Amino acid sequence: MRVLTGVLVVCVVASGSVMAQTGDAAKIVAYQKTLPATMTPVYDEARREMLVGEAVSCEDRPQESPSNRNNYLWQYEKPPQLLESYDKNRAFFGCGDWHDAVASTWMLMSMLRQDPKIAVASSIKDIATTHFRKSNMDGEYAYFTAPALPGEGGGGFTFEMPYGYAWLLKLYGETKGYNNVEGKKMATALMPLAKWMSERYVFYLYNLKFPYRTGIETNTAWSMSLALDGVNLSEDTTLQTAIHANAIRLFEEDKDCPTGLEPQNTDLVSSCLSEAALMGRVMDQAAYVKWLDAFLPPVYSDEFQVYAKDVDISHMSVTEPDAQVQLNAASHKIGLCFQRATDLLTIAYALPKDDPRIAVYRRLAAINAQHGYDKLGSAGYEGQHWLPAFALLYENEAKGPAPLAPEKPKPHANDAAEETATGGD
Repeated sequence: MRVLTGVLVVCVVASGSVMAQTGDAAKIVAYQKTLPATMTPVYDEARREMLVGEAVSCEDRPQESPSNRNNYLWQYEKPPQLLESYDKNRAFFGCGDWHDAVASTWMLMSMLRQDPKIAVASSIKDIATTHFRKSNMDGEYAYFTAPALPGEGGGGFTFEMPYGYAWLLKLYGETKGYNNVEGKKMATALMPLAKWMSERYVFYLYNLKFPYRTGIETNTAWSMSLALDGVNLSEDTTLQTAIHANAIRLFEEDKDCPTGLEPQNTDLVSSCLSEAALMGRVMDQAAYVKWLDAFLPPVYSDEFQVYAKDVDISHMSVTEPDAQVQLNAASHKIGLCFQRATDLLTIAYALPKDDPRIAVYRRLAAINAQHGYDKLGSAGYEGQHWLPAFALLYENEAKGPAPLAPEKPKPHANDAAEETATGGD
């Protein structure tokens, strides 16, 4: 059996029901010709500045305090009181919640590393300076390492595990990838919390009996993929090994993913594609092709067409009493477009170069990403604070597979001459 949570659904695995796909080249090519001839979405300076602007606008905006908020930033009084000097003893207090603040910070740091001369570079650097101060990071570390108080949530082992941990580790890897003084300062500031979270994430993975196959932030495969991005760059071999080993343990026997159940109302993650993308990064290629054949339906089948269709948000009203809830659901669907696109590219990269599905996956990735950009202005603040991070995940993946190790500094032209002159060591 396969259990898919979100709404808990149990599906009987129909063994042997999936046809071997690698031998269906003619059908795959014929199907590809039916897809819209969508070009990869334009990713120019104007679009980069738009994405950065949305993330910058929420970084210094404290979280709201609805009734279900944890005690990370709010004291339980009537009315709830914002913690004194939060901007000096917390680093990720902006945006909608902790993990979205970390994701937005990652997005800004990644954009700055790629485009140091972007017009809003000074705003990103200001955020890096004020949010990565020692007092801010000390406050983060103290909050997470303090035992949780009964009934308050937050602090201790469970707050933001595993999704928030994954984003923090991805951010840490990003800063480790900087080959300049500023990057080294950010990495040094993040290191204590990243090390603490890495150790606990290892423990969490080895003790996880069953994965969460949901379409929201608790999805196990999605968090593992984000964390893997980070630990590859930070060269955290212990967690890297744990992710590889537990991905195989938790998912290797899965078959016949129920694609027809996607998407559910608040999904921002494709439960099937996220698992397929993760396994493409941890399995031997030959084994992965066999696994994928059994896990996902053929690209030309009716069961696969959910990934060729646009997500529908037309039924979500922003004028009804539950407008905020509906806007949140709509923003999730927009994020799902980018998340699907990212995973489709990751799967394509994992296949042999002559696999006919690659062209289909890449075309569908472009289609889904364009759907995301077309709807980006409909998200409101509910999506403004985190959707740029999802968009950048796609844009980064469109450049090629995620790096397996940090990029080493390139030697200067005169290094060889200098070494010759000095005789080396």
